[in-house]
Amino acid sequence: MRVRRTSMRTLKGVGALAGALLVFGAVPVNAQVASPLQMGHYAPGVINIRDLVTPPPGLFVLWYNWGVGSDTYVDRNGNELDSLNLSQLDPSLPDVTVDLKVKAFATVPAIAWSSKRTVLGGARYIAAVAPNFLVADVTFVADPGGPGFDSLPNRVVEGSNSGFSDLLVMPIGLSWAFGHFKNVTATDEELAAMGFPPRRRVNLSLLYSFTAPTGRYETGADDNLGLGFWTHILQGFGYFYPFEHQATALTAGVTYELNSSIKDVDVKPGNRLSLEWGVSQYLATWFELGVQGAHNWQTTDDSGDDVFWDPSVHDKKNTLLFMAGFWPVSQRLYVSAKYGFEYGLRQRFKNNNLMLNLIFVTNLLH
Repeated sequence: MRVRRTSMRTLKGVGALAGALLVFGAVPVNAQVASPLQMGHYAPGVINIRDLVTPPPGLFVLWYNWGVGSDTYVDRNGNELDSLNLSQLDPSLPDVTVDLKVKAFATVPAIAWSSKRTVLGGARYIAAVAPNFLVADVTFVADPGGPGFDSLPNRVVEGSNSGFSDLLVMPIGLSWAFGHFKNVTATDEELAAMGFPPRRRVNLSLLYSFTAPTGRYETGADDNLGLGFWTHILQGFGYFYPFEHQATALTAGVTYELNSSIKDVDVKPGNRLSLEWGVSQYLATWFELGVQGAHNWQTTDDSGDDVFWDPSVHDKKNTLLFMAGFWPVSQRLYVSAKYGFEYGLRQRFKNNNLMLNLIFVTNLLH
């Protein structure tokens, strides 16, 4: 598959835990505080394994659909959370046991274009834009206990939210294909006549993107759809094909996010690093199986005068995904389905992930 990628912001169902500080009325709902549960805009593992290979020229539509579900939050020590020790924050607050359910869905229709002419030693220039639309449902049950709080009733917080989130723009992408195979069965000219790019042993893609805080955001609000800050995203992805037919592909990629300060509050979320790998195998010209790994870490401290939490605690998560894809219309329409689970988390929701992605080759502007 010779198409581009998009990235999407991480679904942020953190209102349930932040709501624990509000559920007994100890803090005003509109308090101007930022959540310590900051996450990044880029979600590793959502794109398909081969989405960053060197594309042919033309216009492509990539439509990513990502659903997550969680009933577990993993704290800063790597323990699954079943209670909140609010008394450590304020002696007037009770300790509570918690039960939460988070369901969220994001759909990201992206448009990408690849140039016909090459630059910088044969690189194709690529540009893309991707809006994000989110839907989230959260249920949070807090059961107070401990001396002096036995008479307090359970509190249930439920909420739904939907709308457009932050916008991704990829103004600069360069992708090279190099490394000839020996004893090739089809020449570059023959492949071009069939509408295929030349076959090379290695692909390398270098990309710069940014996300603009276009989604609704207000510090302290419980209905935010965006993250409230800009992010600059630098990426490099490499592909290696052991065989000339390219049915087998091995990939590795790195993504680094540099974040700005959150608007209206003096908090700058820490930068983030993502590492991804994948193995793709076509069993037929129309059917692909694959396995992906995605790993994400906070690499620098949250900073700013409004940071009231311990900034030395950095969150992390790891994801393992399995995918199957096929071409219902040869070289025009590709559909993939993926399932992934998370492990080795710290200060993150533990999600189960389901994805349905489509790629449409328009045969325009090529």
